[in-house]
Amino acid sequence: MPLPRTFIDTNVLFPFSVMDLMLALTEDGIHTVLWSDPLLNEWERVIVRSGRRSGEAASAITSAIRQHFPDGYVPTADFAHLIDRMPGNDPDDRIHMAAAIGGAATHLVTYNLTDFPTAALARCGVTVIDPDAYLLMLLAESCEEVLATVDRLAAEKRRPPMTTDDLLGRLEKAGVSQFAAGARMFV
Repeated sequence: MPLPRTFIDTNVLFPFSVMDLMLALTEDGIHTVLWSDPLLNEWERVIVRSGRRSGEAASAITSAIRQHFPDGYVPTADFAHLIDRMPGNDPDDRIHMAAAIGGAATHLVTYNLTDFPTAALARCGVTVIDPDAYLLMLLAESCEEVLATVDRLAAEKRRPPMTTDDLLGRLEKAGVSQFAAGARMFV
């Protein structure tokens, strides 16, 4: 079975616990996170504007993503011609939809399900899904592998140190409570 190719909306990259898990699942070969320059640029603007990170810190994070996840890069040339054909009024959402299609995504993960027309994207092979349902799907399909990633990610945390249960607690508070509850059943 081919790995899911997942374009993740900017709103899913907050807080960091969900971003970390999504990237760790890519590192462990459970799925491939797709990203574009407009996505990472939007993330930097939002995180700095909200006061959660300095410009320098935000840039360091996006630079690390660019460096460590080059296989997920969707060049603008692969989707620029699609942007004007995308539905909706939000220019960033239209760019993300186009990037998902241009990157041959199987899933577009977002908390804003109403901003992404599921039927139109489904015709292009892209399933729009919220992060909790997406992670539950991965847990159902690859339980041992997903749990191993959660354990590894928790063990790598140093500031502050975390147990697997601590990490699942953070994920629960971050909006993926059903996934956290499902994972706890196996921990």
